Amino acid sequence: MFKVIWLLRRKPGITHEQFRDHYETSHSVIAKKHFGHLMTAYRRNYKTDCWGGGVTGAEEAASFGPREWEFDVAAEWEMPDEVAFDEIMRIVSAPEIAPIFYADEEHFLDREATMLIKCDMRDTGTR
Repeated sequence: MFKVIWLLRRKPGITHEQFRDHYETSHSVIAKKHFGHLMTAYRRNYKTDCWGGGVTGAEEAASFGPREWEFDVAAEWEMPDEVAFDEIMRIVSAPEIAPIFYADEEHFLDREATMLIKCDMRDTGTR
């Protein structure tokens, strides 16, 4: 299994709710239409709160608390293998498809802040 995590931030001037609504009703729909067949899962994990530490050592637990985080969503794409990811990237960059995604992103996404993380996924299960 191969996973990619996208860290995405809304563009200035729109709310988190507007960002989420556009992503769910437009951007994810376009993605599923063009390359959903290559993914085994497509999740959007929207920020509600962010917590973290800031101190190491004995005080670490006491310093764990609310923190600012610059992203609005961590989107996950799961695919059978990296070949599927490469095919998605080929589709997204095709001259007839790329303008569709770029035009849609202009409505809600701060493209300069976008981060992509390729993952070697491991699952220990819950049992």
